[in-house]
Amino acid sequence: MFNKIHATYSGLDRIDRRDYPEVAIREALLNAIVHRDYSFSGSTLISIFEDRIEFVSLGGLVSGLSIDDIMNGASQARNEKLANLFYRLKLVEACGTGIIKIMESYEGNAPGPKLKATGNTFNISIPNLNFAASSRAADSDNNINEQWKEILNSIARSGSVTRHDIEKLLGVGQTRAHVLLKAMVDAGMIKTAGGGKKRRYLKK
Repeated sequence: MFNKIHATYSGLDRIDRRDYPEVAIREALLNAIVHRDYSFSGSTLISIFEDRIEFVSLGGLVSGLSIDDIMNGASQARNEKLANLFYRLKLVEACGTGIIKIMESYEGNAPGPKLKATGNTFNISIPNLNFAASSRAADSDNNINEQWKEILNSIARSGSVTRHDIEKLLGVGQTRAHVLLKAMVDAGMIKTAGGGKKRRYLKK
């Protein structure tokens, strides 16, 4: 329910991607169960947000270890009997592999998981891959809209512009300027006059 599948298309191929790598959820949950300090009576917290899931377990890191140590694969079981039980159940592998698996499941994707530790808590935050992708797309759309505004303002000031004018105005290359202007023409925002090197773009 909370790990939805989003579909995108590349040509005729459908590409499905879950919000979160299943291995990341599994390993973060196992880490919160196996390595927490059970001398605390408080609950392990799993908080689901629009852009991430956070796992907060009590006890912090085992004395002597740092987050850098954890990232390098170091591990010290706080609850050895519990860790051995989960190992026998084949739910965990060798100590120190869980965090590495979480990080590897996000390889090539940004942002990646974040680890935070205080004296008494350990937090693993795993980002929603599809939320991050949609945010980047929205940022791209916003950037395009801002560039369109600059082009329209330039046309309002000068009466018309050339592609070369837009290259200098926006600091973009010939291809990018052409794509922006063509999109605005196709959208009915501006019109063209003339052709070739003498083509100018005017407000419609």
